[in-house]
Formats: sequence, C-alpha cells, structure tokens
Amino acid sequence: MSIKSIRIPIPPTILITFVLSTLLLYATSLVAPSLVQGPVLLLAALMMIVITFSSIELALYFLILATLLSPEITLGGAPTHGDLITGKVNTTESRGITIRLDDIMLTLITITWMFRIAIRNELGILKRTPINQAAGLYWFAAAFSTILAYFQGDVGVYGLFFIVKYLEYFVLFYMVINHIHDEAIIKRLLFVMIFTCMVASLVSMLQIPQGLRVSAPFEGEQGEPNTFGGYLMFMFSVLLGILLHTTSPKQRLMLFVMLGIIFIPFIFTESRSSYIAFAASILLFLLFSPRKKLLLFMCFSSIVIAPFIIPQNVMNRILFTFNQAEQEGQLVVGELKIDTSTTERLKSWEKVLTKSFPENPFLGVGVTGGQFLDAQYPRVLLETGMVGLILFIWFLRRIWVLLKSHSKKIRDPMMRGVALGTLCGYGGLLVHAIGANTFIIVRIMEPFMITLGLILAMRMLEKEQEHAGKRLQ
Repeated sequence: MSIKSIRIPIPPTILITFVLSTLLLYATSLVAPSLVQGPVLLLAALMMIVITFSSIELALYFLILATLLSPEITLGGAPTHGDLITGKVNTTESRGITIRLDDIMLTLITITWMFRIAIRNELGILKRTPINQAAGLYWFAAAFSTILAYFQGDVGVYGLFFIVKYLEYFVLFYMVINHIHDEAIIKRLLFVMIFTCMVASLVSMLQIPQGLRVSAPFEGEQGEPNTFGGYLMFMFSVLLGILLHTTSPKQRLMLFVMLGIIFIPFIFTESRSSYIAFAASILLFLLFSPRKKLLLFMCFSSIVIAPFIIPQNVMNRILFTFNQAEQEGQLVVGELKIDTSTTERLKSWEKVLTKSFPENPFLGVGVTGGQFLDAQYPRVLLETGMVGLILFIWFLRRIWVLLKSHSKKIRDPMMRGVALGTLCGYGGLLVHAIGANTFIIVRIMEPFMITLGLILAMRMLEKEQEHAGKRLQ
C-alpha cells in the first residue's frame, strides 16, 4: 500500500501551477481576506474539476478527508410563510441549509464525473448492482414529490438542493464501483477513511475539557453530537470487523488502540440514539461474526470495567430520559416521566401519523415541505408519502441483502472484515435513524456509500479473477 504506487494522471506542470497559485492566494488571504476570497474559491473549484476529470481516485481522497475535516456555513434560515402564520420556526427550510466544504466538493465531483462519462462515452458501461433499481426509484419518487410541491409553492429551492444531495450520494457509490478496479486502490481508500476518522476523533477530544457534548471538528457554534455519534459508531464497527478477521498480533494491537481512540469521543457525544445504535451493532456482531468467543470476552470485560471508566455526565445523560425534573409538556407513561427532548420527538411522530400523513398519503409534501423532524422514517413518510416510504424501505433492504451476502463471499480477510463491520454498522444506523436523519446526513452517508462501493468493487474484482482463472484452465 505504498504511497509511491498512487497514480496521478495530471501533467506535473498543471498540478504544480495549481498548488503554488493556491498557496499564494492563501498567503494573500491572511493579509487581505476579503480581497482574494473569490479567487481562492474559484481556483479551488477549478482544481477539483481538473483532478476529478483526470483521476477519480485522487478526487475521492480529497473528498474523504473533507468529510469530517472541513468547516461549515449556514445559508438561509428565514421563516417561511407557514412559520409566519403559526408563529413557529419549525420547517426544514426555515432552519436553513448547512453547507460544508465537502458539500461543495461532492457537487463539483458529481457534475464533473457526469461530464466525464458523457465526453468519454462511458454511459453504456456503467455496472449494474443489486441496489440500482431500488435507489433509482426511491430518488425519482422523492424528486417527483418535491418538484410537484415546488410548482405548487409549498417547497422552495432548498427542497431542490436536498434532492440533488440525495442523487450525489448514489453517484458517489457508482463512481467507486465503476472506476476502482485495483485491490491496492481499494485498500488505500479504506486507509484514508480510517486516517480521517482517527484525526477527527483526536481533534474532537479537545472539546471534552470544555464540558460540552462532543461533535465533529470545525462545526459551527451549534454542533451535531448525534450525527457525529452515528459516524463514530459506524467507523467503530468497520474497524471491529477488521479486528475480528486479522491474524496478525501487531495489527490487532493497533486496531485495539484505534477502537479506543474512537470510543472516547463517542461516549462524550452523549447521544442516546448513538448509544442504542452501538448496542444494536454489537448484538449483530454476536449474531453474524464467526469469532463469538472473542466478542463475548470483549463484551464481558467492557461490562465489568464500564462503571469505573464511564464518566458521570455520560451516565446522567442516559438516565436523564427518565429522571428529568418535572417540566411542562412531559410525556408520562405510567409512573415514568419522559424527558422533554424525547417527548418532542414522540409528539412529532404522532403529528405526522395522525395529521400530516393523512392529508398527503401517497406522495407526501415534498422534501423540506413539512415540519422539521429529527427522525428518518417519519420524515420520509411525511415528505414522500407511502410510495416513497415503501421504496425507501426496499432500498434499505437491498443494501442489507448485499452486505450480508458479501460478508461471507469476499475472500480477502481484511475486506471480509470490512463487509462484516459495515453490515453490523449498517444495522446500527437503521436504529440510529429512529432518532436522527441518518440517511441524508453528509458526514454519515459519504463514508457509508464509499465503503459500500469498496465492498462491492472488491467482490467484482474477485469475480473477474475467478473467471480469468477458469479461462486459463
């Protein structure tokens, strides 16, 4: 996995010119930031377009690094007409759009890739996968519902922006499986994903002494610990899958250390949805992993030492669900009082099922056309109706079947571990989506779709090798 083996088919003079120009403009921005802000962004965009057109591999490296290590800005956020009538700022659109560097990069890469396959006449060679049909139909259902709501005046340009984001996630998956045909490249991309996770975990630890809930590095003033918790849970699962399939004592030790580095910021996210998702992922490991004895030993050891190492504020956060001081509007179940945050989520589910859904049962209100919901499944039902929800569940099921199959069929031990970890982590994400918009969040969907693509690319590569071997016999 030598860095020297990375192929960059860009003329060195062009690459050097771009890099030096960027550094020069960056140095100038330190002196006069407003003067060169536009040229810096323009040059960076041009550089990403050239890189994508020349090397999908290199573009993916930049995108993976930017996923967790890029700043963000919030655009919009003005109350909509419906908010002004109700007196509440509670629609998805009224909360604005959070844009990060990786959002911009993903858009540029998607557009450039489409131009690339059109210019090179590669559209006809795109590979078919088990999720193509389900992904395409779900996206078309969401797009149709949103465009219809847009022309009715119920959805603004924000809804169209989200539809484009959904498409970009699928394009990212297709980029990987159609352009990555080398085992070394697959493992290099995986290495960059793990490296990014390690950097994000270490940097996020700096938030712990401040007494705040840990969120992803370089976020705005209002971080998203729930999102970061879901991402860390998923990456923890991927590394645990590799650990369970490696036979090298040195690699096992290194993986144990990395799992510890991920787990520390994970528990300090204080994200209850992520904790439940983590438990679900571990249960799936116990169900599907062939090394159940090692897993049981690890689980038992963790349970024994947990009371001595879990911080009190984390325990308080878990117990807060049922022991919050009495507040107006709390949901009461028997003698249990549910905290206000969980109560609001449950009430939002109730409102969708009893009011919003019956009003638009088939196609929904369009993406971002309804009230803000921090829960994936009722949001899909609200925005795309029964049609969208059925197609969404079908899409999720196809992913599950693909991962379950490949976690057994892949011959390479490391990638088989990645497939197992992704399967169990995906199960955790399905649980995480009960209390978060898991499957539309860039910081979760980008690494997930790339990992899914790498697993499928590896299996396709092994099939090609098997066919080649049979032809030689």
